[in-house]
Amino acid sequence: MLDELSTFFSVWNVTRGAAITAYLLLFISMITGISYKLPLMPKRYNQTVLTAHEATGWFALLFGMVHGIVLLFEKEYTSYTLINILVPFTVKHNAVSLCLGIFAFYGLLLLILSTDFIKRLGKKAWKTIHFLSFPAFYSSLFHGVLIGSDSESPVMLSLYIFTGVTVLFLTILRILHEWNRRKKTQAVNMDIQ
Repeated sequence: MLDELSTFFSVWNVTRGAAITAYLLLFISMITGISYKLPLMPKRYNQTVLTAHEATGWFALLFGMVHGIVLLFEKEYTSYTLINILVPFTVKHNAVSLCLGIFAFYGLLLLILSTDFIKRLGKKAWKTIHFLSFPAFYSSLFHGVLIGSDSESPVMLSLYIFTGVTVLFLTILRILHEWNRRKKTQAVNMDIQ
């Protein structure tokens, strides 16, 4: 029984599980962040959506850190060093796909830190930094597709397609909603003048 447990909780399975969990939490953080200002649900749920957005972002970062740290102990399939995990382009094989994961991690770290320092940064700077969430998310997605050992499985491929398309669709909805809101504001301002 212990042999079965040690196989199930092998370093490789733990890093895979942490990676998939981090990705799904990042996806939830993205959809809650994008839909926060959309009129998809009653306003009384705004605080719950915002809390979910912030919490899943933090947990995505933590599981991403576990994913990277556990890879240091994996010697059967890889032999990454701390430098390989933290510094882009320090490996020869899968360099681009590994770098996408590193960029996603640093992007998410910057997003989390900027939110903690929003008062010092100012809302405009924070909002500009927050747009990094899109390249961070898609870097994470393509990192998983290109280097993930499960990415050829129909379930994982379907998950990547669903999450990628959902974020894109909600982003388009958010842009259209913002565009319509600004158009209405401009029309009201023209009427006042």
